[in-house]
This record gives sequence, C-alpha cells and structure tokens, in this order.
Amino acid sequence: MLLSITQVKPGMILEKPVMMPGSDKCLLKAGVAVTLKNIARMRELHIASVSIADRNTVYISPADKIAEAFVADFLHYSRALCPSQPEANLSDEICDLARRNEKLAVKLSTNEDILSFLLQQKITDNTRLYQYSIITCVLAGLVAARMDMSLDQTLKCMIGGLLSDTGLCEMPMLIGKDDFDGQQLALYMEHPTYGYHFAIQNNIDREAAECIQCHHERWNGSGYPRKLQGEEIPLSARIVAVCAHYAAHIAYKNDKPYVAIEEIYGGSGIFFDYEVVKCFTSTIPVYPLGALVRLSTGEVGIVANIRKNEGGRPIVKVHYNRFNRPITESKIIDLGKERTIFIEEVL
Repeated sequence: MLLSITQVKPGMILEKPVMMPGSDKCLLKAGVAVTLKNIARMRELHIASVSIADRNTVYISPADKIAEAFVADFLHYSRALCPSQPEANLSDEICDLARRNEKLAVKLSTNEDILSFLLQQKITDNTRLYQYSIITCVLAGLVAARMDMSLDQTLKCMIGGLLSDTGLCEMPMLIGKDDFDGQQLALYMEHPTYGYHFAIQNNIDREAAECIQCHHERWNGSGYPRKLQGEEIPLSARIVAVCAHYAAHIAYKNDKPYVAIEEIYGGSGIFFDYEVVKCFTSTIPVYPLGALVRLSTGEVGIVANIRKNEGGRPIVKVHYNRFNRPITESKIIDLGKERTIFIEEVL
C-alpha cells in the first residue's frame, strides 16, 4: 500500500523499490526494512510517498530463495556423502575437505550471476536438472580437493559442475532423455556449447566456462563438441565428466549407485581419465557406513566397512536371510570378493 512519508515507521518493509528523484538510480530495494536514517534521507530528497508491504506478507525475492535453497541442498548432499565421523568416509581427510567446500558453496551463493543460472535450472526442471547440478557440484569439489587443486581451482571446478548442463535450459524436452532421434541427438550435443556461451556472456570465469564446454569430451577423443582427447581436456572438465556421469545416473535415471560406479570403472582409461576415476572411487563412499541394505541375494544386513574396498563394494554384515527371517549365526559378505552380489537398495 502507498503511504505518505510522514506515516512511514522504522521496521516497515518496502513493497517496491524507492528511486532517486529524477534518476533511474535505486535508493532502496524492495524488501528492505526501513530505518530512521532511511526515512530522514527520503525526506531530504522530498520523496512524498513509498509503497509498504502488508505486515502479514512475507517478502522474499527469487534470488534470495534460490541462494537459501542452494546452500541447504549443497549441505544435504555434502553431509550425506561425507558424514562427520571419520570412519564413515574413505579417508580421514575427507571430512575436512568437505567442510572446506561447504564454505565455498556459501561463497557461491552470493554470486548473482550463478544464482540466475540456478534459478533457471530449478524453474526448468527441479527434480532432475537442478538436483543433478547440485550433486555434480558437491562431487566435483570433493574430487578436486582430493587431487590437491587450490581453493581457487576447486571453486572453478565446482562452478563448472554446477552449471555443466545449464545449456539444457534451452532444450528442456531433452532433459533426462535416453533415446534420441538424429535431430534430437545433434541438438543435445550442442548443450555444452550453449552453456559455455551463456557463461561467458554472464560474467562466469573463463576456466569454469571451458569446464562446462568440455565436460562431455572423452579421454579417447570420442566425446563432443571439440573431439579433444587425453590431457587436451582441461583437468576440471575431466573431473566434472566423471562426477556428472555418476550424478546423471542418480538424478536422471534413478539407477543404483553401483551401476554408475561399474560404468565409470569400465570407462576408466577409455572415456575417463584413469587418475580421476581412481581419485573418485577412493573419495566417494557409495553406500553409507551403518546403512541397512538389501543384497541381490535377498539377504538384509548392515554396511560394516567401507574402507577396505573401493567403489560400491563394501563389507556387509548380514542379519536377515532372503525370507526376511533373522539369522542365528553371524555372516559377513565382502562384496569386494563376492563380485556377483550387489546392493539392491538402501532400506
């Protein structure tokens, strides 16, 4: 509602921005709580009235909302992957690296250019594109940190992961799609280039933009859009390639984690940089320590050790047989040795 400046009290919330008289310069943004100093300044400028929000109305901008959501979602996935107990991680240092990266995520949440991309992703496809982007960002930050990249390089790698599929906002009908016809495939293969140009045009660091452009390049040169191979591909893009592949299986395809891990293992040295794959599988605990899981045999047990084996092959202590009956004798299954047995689901 429109109030005379004489009626405005400290603590009232502006419904609309207050502009400098005779100028397009903003004096006070919408959503700001008015102070005595603000009121005095508006009187000095002979501003007669301002729009005040109803006191029962919550005033929050889309940018504020996406910043809040990003930090909360990043923390959720980071702490699910890297719990605070050292034994629940694949190495003692991972907890510290994860907490460091969480501070970098807070820094990212203040970047208006990045927030605009995130908001577009969330609006376009919240359940797949946006969630995929957050997971990729968390994973890329962890792998970059484990590979001893600097804070600045880790941050750029996180940005590259976060915005890796932002080009798909221009082609939402292809998000999560597996079966492309010829025209659709040609369009899909352009999304890294779209993302690169969007990033450059919106003040994103060039190294992060190049990571976006190259995250579908493959170690053997079979990727796109530039057919780069080996170390021609920026390290950050090689990292995001592995992390994005894993995240796509989880967010787009709803696959079991071991399916993604087995594909990454199989593509090591062919599609993916062997050293990055090695770091990824020694960093990311696919199944949480202490998780209740059902095996492909039908038996149910607890993940008892995640450090002995890499990837999705922990040691499981079985407590129930395939008929869901408690077993009387302790049974340990080492999935690193029993290669035909998998974890079917986390209960």
